[in-house]
Amino acid sequence: MCLERKLKPHPPLQGTRALQGGMGPHSRGFTLVSAIFLVVILAALGAFIISVVRTTASSQNLDLLGQRAYQAAQAGIEWGAFQSLRNNTCTGTTLTFVGTTLADFSTTVTCSSSSADELGTTINLDTIVALACNQPPCPAASPGDNYVERQLTVTVNR
Repeated sequence: MCLERKLKPHPPLQGTRALQGGMGPHSRGFTLVSAIFLVVILAALGAFIISVVRTTASSQNLDLLGQRAYQAAQAGIEWGAFQSLRNNTCTGTTLTFVGTTLADFSTTVTCSSSSADELGTTINLDTIVALACNQPPCPAASPGDNYVERQLTVTVNR
């Protein structure tokens, strides 16, 4: 007589489920938490990059406006020096730059005359001040965003 023996499969050992490709009872939800964490970190990084780009663009715009204000003030100084040295007058005016890249700017030129004595010789001095800004009249009483102004002063002997 032959005894047959039937082998019963053993139940899996505790903790081997994770080794077989399943998830253990303590690892459920870990993937979801990791995904949410990564999304939050990437969103914060994106917001930071946008903030830096916006600040850089605003800074570059103000730098360009500052350079244009300087050029407008320089034009005012040259106008005042020409009036003093060529026309022998010390007058002020307001310059506008219609049709140019400085069209947004206005320059207020003032001139004051004085005399000085140098070793018995009287010399006539004209002090020319040019104030340029992009929201006239210069200086603006209540300047808005992107307001820039530059002031240059020169003294000439006529």
